[in-house]
Amino acid sequence: MKSIAFFTGTCLLFFFCSCQKFLEAKPDKKLVVPSSVQDFQALLDNTNRMNRAVPYSAESSADDYYVTTTDWKSLSITSQNLYAWGKDVFNDNALNSWSNTYITVYYANTVLDYAGAVKGTENVMGQASFFRSFAHWHLLQIFATAYSADMPSATPGIPLRLSSDLNIPTKKAGLQESYNQIIADAKQAVRLLPVTQLFNTRPSKPAAYALLARIYLSMSDYSNALLYADSALQLNNKLIDFNSLNANAAAPISQFGVEEFFYAILTGSTILGPSIAKIDSNLYRSYAANDLRKTVFFSKNTDGSYAFKGSYAGTTSQYNGLSTDEMYLIRSECNARTGNITAAMSDLNTLLTKRWKSGTFIPLIATTANEALTQILTERRKELLMRGLRWTDLRRLNKITAFAKTITRVIDNQTYSLPPGDNRYTLQIPLNVIAMTGIEQNPY
Repeated sequence: MKSIAFFTGTCLLFFFCSCQKFLEAKPDKKLVVPSSVQDFQALLDNTNRMNRAVPYSAESSADDYYVTTTDWKSLSITSQNLYAWGKDVFNDNALNSWSNTYITVYYANTVLDYAGAVKGTENVMGQASFFRSFAHWHLLQIFATAYSADMPSATPGIPLRLSSDLNIPTKKAGLQESYNQIIADAKQAVRLLPVTQLFNTRPSKPAAYALLARIYLSMSDYSNALLYADSALQLNNKLIDFNSLNANAAAPISQFGVEEFFYAILTGSTILGPSIAKIDSNLYRSYAANDLRKTVFFSKNTDGSYAFKGSYAGTTSQYNGLSTDEMYLIRSECNARTGNITAAMSDLNTLLTKRWKSGTFIPLIATTANEALTQILTERRKELLMRGLRWTDLRRLNKITAFAKTITRVIDNQTYSLPPGDNRYTLQIPLNVIAMTGIEQNPY
């Protein structure tokens, strides 16, 4: 029987070392398992696993930045091919966007498998449900085709791991089934989680609402995305006033700020580091002089290009957590798409007022839903860059002719292009996973 082979031996070793407390042998040869609220919380509080291991590959493949040929040649094979949309990815390192994310799922499943028999575990079960949904959603953005309401029923999704039993065979679920599952997990999290947690690394009820908004937006389900973005903002609608920030600081935005529902960052990668990733010049020029994001988000390199420094992580790491600015933009977009122009522009202007130099912002206006939508999507790109969200936006917006885009890269005088709807918007599964499980490789 082919078992859960998305963990290589190296990945299992990594996992077992991380969970040694629960995996030491008993005298009767059975394994110790977590059995108390403290045990379960300790697993979920492993922030290196649960909060700092979000796949970086989607952001690496998107168009917020570029790298020079010299820097590109210094990168790993996987990073080179993520940037140029090549086929050979995730085969040069056992810890990659596939294995790392499924290890996170394993942690969540361990809690869900054992916590139900213990009293007082609603909070940790809610957290585990959130983490499993969050991880599976990222896998869907990378390893499955973009969601479409009119997709064939047989459209493949990803392997859904819903148990910590490593002997269960690996097989792909359907795409609709995959999305149904992450929605069910996120809704379970809403039911079980408290409104506030001790730390932002632990998901809360508003974080689960925000996750549902992000999921539904990726599905182009605007009514539900609107509902859950609004639910999140009902519990926290605070925005950072960029006038209060020191734009000259190396990291102007502090970690765990007032906008944050849930803290998460992308796995560290050389290609996205500020010394390598240079912000797309057209994107940089799109910020007006009085738009404080132009100085809060960017620093000028010695060669005249610009590096990104505006991460909500408070460091050079790329933030992928859930925050109020994203929810304002989701609610704004969904209101525009459902014809409520006044509400759409109100949310957009509420956000932008906090981003511009005091007294200089003139509220944006729109007389049609399309005018509103165009402005909202422009500001979404400028607000949420380098957050691991652009790839999903490209995938969903490419289905709309007016917003479809062909991305290009130039490396060593050779131009690479990625047109809308290309198979390369779904990345290749690691070859060792294909060999060990027999699941179908993604088209290329």
